[in-house]
Amino acid sequence: MNEIQRYLAEEHVEDFNDGLISRRELIRRVTLITGSGVAAAAFLAACGVGGSPGAPAPTGATAAPSPTSAAAAATVISVPQGQAPSGAYATPPAQPTTDGVTVRPDDQRITAAHAEVPAADGAKLIGYLSRPRADGRYPGILVIHENRGLLEHIKDVTRRLATAGFAAVAVDLLSREGGAAKLEQGAYNQALGNRAIPDMVKDVQSTFDFLKAQSFVDGAKLGMTGFCFGGGMTWHALNGGVDVKAAVPFYGPGPSDPSGIASTKAAVLGVYAEQDTRVNASMGAMEEQLKKAGVTYELKVYPGVNHAFHNDTGTRYGADQARQAWVDTVEFFKKHLA
Repeated sequence: MNEIQRYLAEEHVEDFNDGLISRRELIRRVTLITGSGVAAAAFLAACGVGGSPGAPAPTGATAAPSPTSAAAAATVISVPQGQAPSGAYATPPAQPTTDGVTVRPDDQRITAAHAEVPAADGAKLIGYLSRPRADGRYPGILVIHENRGLLEHIKDVTRRLATAGFAAVAVDLLSREGGAAKLEQGAYNQALGNRAIPDMVKDVQSTFDFLKAQSFVDGAKLGMTGFCFGGGMTWHALNGGVDVKAAVPFYGPGPSDPSGIASTKAAVLGVYAEQDTRVNASMGAMEEQLKKAGVTYELKVYPGVNHAFHNDTGTRYGADQARQAWVDTVEFFKKHLA
C-alpha cells in the first residue's frame, strides 16, 4: 500500500478498536483499499486486530510510540484543561452536533456559497467559499477535509473562519469522482487511496490560485489548515512547496519523506491529541525539518483527547480542547497573516 492507503486503513482499524464499526465493515473497507481480501486479511493480522470491537490497541502499523527524541520533547507544549474564550468569532460548540452546523450559511456576519474551483487539468472541483459580509480584502485560508470528504462540518469550519475575518475555501479532493455527495465511506477511501499525492497537491495549488483571483482576498496573505487526512495533506502541501505564510495541520500524519518541509517559508502550528500515539509518532520528524527551515513553529499536544477531537459530529469530540485548539488556530493565523 502507498502511505495514504496505509493511513486510511489504519483509521478504520482505530474505528473498529473504538467500537465505531463492526468487524465485517472493517474488513469491507480495508478490502476496498487493499484491493483483495487476502491483502486485507494480511494487513489486519499484522495490525493485531482482535475478533470484536473494543479489543486491545493494535500493535505494529497502527500503534506507533509517542515521539521520544530530545528535539520533540523540548518544544511540545501540553495545553492545560479549560474552556477557551470565544472572543468575537465562532468557536466549536459546547456539545456535539448532529448536522455539523454551528454557523448557519445565512449568518448575518458572513456570506457563504458553493463554488466551482478550476483545476489545472481542466476539471471543476466541488468547493465551498465563505467570507466576511463587509466589503474589504481578507487573508485567504484553504481548509482540507478529513477522509470523509467535503461534508457539512468542513463547510462549517470555513464559515467559522469567515466570522474571524478570513476568506476560507474548501474543495473535495475527489471531485472528479463525484465527491462525498456521491461516494459512501468505503468507496470514498478506496478512491482517495488511489489518488497520487502530487496530484492532490496540484489541486491544493489550484485552489489557492482560485482564492488569489477573488477580489476580496489579499493574495499575499494565504494560509491553510486541515483535519486528519487533511492535516496530513497540509504537511504534504508544505512538503511539495506550496507557498503559504501559515499552516495549521490538525493531527495529520507526516509524509514518509518530509525533507521538502525544510524549504518551507510557512509558520506552522501543529495540533496533536495526547491519546493519538499513531499520528504523534511523526512529530519528531516534522520538527526536525521545521528547524532546518528556520521558520516559526509550535507543536501543541492537547491533553485528554484523541484523534479527531475537533470534529463536533464525531464520537471523539472533546469540546474544551476543540475550543482551545480553534482559538489557538485563529490567533495563529491572525498573527502570521497580518
